[in-house]
Amino acid sequence: MKRLAMLVILAGLLLEAGGSHGAVYPDSARMEMLFDDYFKGFISLNPEEAAALGFPKEWGYEFNRGALDDISDRGIEANFAMARDFRKRLSEIDSNKITPAQKIDADLLAWFLDLQMQGGKYLYQRYYIDHLSGVQAQVINVLTTYHTISDMQDARDYLSRMEAIPARVEQTMRLIDLQDKKGIRPPIYIIDRVLKDVEDFVSASLAQDVLTLDFKNKVESVRAIDQTNREHMIQIAAVTVRDKVYPSFNAFISQLKDISTRADSICGAWKLPDGDNYYQYSLKSFTSLSAPPEEIFQLGQKEVESLQKEARVLLDSLGIGGDKTFGALMQDYWAYWRRPEMQDIFFYTDSTHKREMILRDYRAILDNVYSLLPRAFSYISKTKAAVEPVPSYREAGGTTYYEPASLDGKRPGTFYINMGYTLAKPNMRTLTYHETVPGHHFQIATQQELTSRRLFKNLYFISGFGEGWAMYVERLASELGWLPDIYSRLAEINSQLFRAVRVVLDTGIHYKKWTREQALQYMTDNLGWGSENEIDRYIVWPGQACSYTVGRVKIMALREKAQTALGDKFNLPDFHMVILKNGSIPLDMLEDRVDEYIKSKS
Repeated sequence: MKRLAMLVILAGLLLEAGGSHGAVYPDSARMEMLFDDYFKGFISLNPEEAAALGFPKEWGYEFNRGALDDISDRGIEANFAMARDFRKRLSEIDSNKITPAQKIDADLLAWFLDLQMQGGKYLYQRYYIDHLSGVQAQVINVLTTYHTISDMQDARDYLSRMEAIPARVEQTMRLIDLQDKKGIRPPIYIIDRVLKDVEDFVSASLAQDVLTLDFKNKVESVRAIDQTNREHMIQIAAVTVRDKVYPSFNAFISQLKDISTRADSICGAWKLPDGDNYYQYSLKSFTSLSAPPEEIFQLGQKEVESLQKEARVLLDSLGIGGDKTFGALMQDYWAYWRRPEMQDIFFYTDSTHKREMILRDYRAILDNVYSLLPRAFSYISKTKAAVEPVPSYREAGGTTYYEPASLDGKRPGTFYINMGYTLAKPNMRTLTYHETVPGHHFQIATQQELTSRRLFKNLYFISGFGEGWAMYVERLASELGWLPDIYSRLAEINSQLFRAVRVVLDTGIHYKKWTREQALQYMTDNLGWGSENEIDRYIVWPGQACSYTVGRVKIMALREKAQTALGDKFNLPDFHMVILKNGSIPLDMLEDRVDEYIKSKS
């Protein structure tokens, strides 16, 4: 089967080269083998990422499907050694002897490998005590979300992964101990969040344990596993949780309690050893650009001012104005929502059928947008998105999110709606466009369909590109008239404003040395609300919150550049194809692609 996979890759390569006017590319096959070797090596060292990709066994790429990542010294060094090896192999291939499309992907791989190796010096700056993506969240997510069971071997692999959890927790604890010795600790309130999550996890009875329940539900749905084996393996799962998983997390709880006695409340990356350079590296990692923090901070302020000015015009048309902070105006707007005559416009007032109605309306928005796409897109991805409620155990987190499809198609790209809180009706369109079509689902599905023969491209999500695109299509929807009323347009502006405020907050915390209280006040003054959940997200993921607006501004600037240069020759669907056809790439590389497009049309 592996040979078949390579034949498919090489067949695609012949098609790719055939479009280059008969040019000969003597190193093309060698380059393709490098891409394939890199993917094989990566998934063998990173089985959690391999599980998230969800490609079928029939493709012939082997990795330990019953393992979790090895983050011991040996495992970490193996990843860095692989990066060094493949960077060397890339440098030995003449870029003039491969196809233009291969050159783009080789540059992409080189960018990631360089970034990974640069990050080696900041191995201990990132917080391993992390309420969003720490070990307590990651291992459960790998098993419950990504590990599918279709036969007996899948079930055994699930049990093996459960057995591997204590080692994964122990390795994380070792890294945390090393950080603690260096004085690197997250703020006390981050530790408290993680502590509560882990304590809640281990306090569940075995009958309610999320891992055992997930395993039970999955094996009971597989006809190929007989009842005797099902019951036996479910019992093994419960015993593993009781005797191995819970004790490992109890040890983690003890460590967290000990470290909390030495933690402070300072929240910025600037407090860490070499913190300023670490933050610059984090900004580049997420935005894919090398812009300094001051420049990004000022961009955020500029966008906040511009978007608030735009919103004030619409608010004024509703009779909501005055010499107030924008946050105060938004409070007046929300009071407007609460008028009795406005309830049905903004909220679901039928509590009995509320959940069914919310899902129905999200699905209707998604169904409708497909009919609107041809005006702006020449390629429509074939993979449809699903809309489902979030699992009940995640409702308390208050998140609505998109989960990409597995490469084998067994797990559809899914927009998960949190039923634990009510989103105002006018916000639903912008959120749907962002998360599904033409946002995340559309972009990722297009990438998988157009570039899937180079599997390594599915390993990376460049936030500046992916989140920038999702923000760009929010604005595109407004420009194309996909938002039917003033309330939906205000929702889109506020969505953009929220991300612009994030830029100011992220750089304020990590560069300007703002306190958590200062950040909350800025949020309240400029959005009308403040959230410790949001602030704490920026604290543990330095730079990530900047990627949305930075990416959107860059893509808008590239469109304006193309429109100015091409005039009547500019074609919006063609431009969008240029943006999407190479998949997720750094924004500087994206600008190169747009420049090539302009040159080809001029």
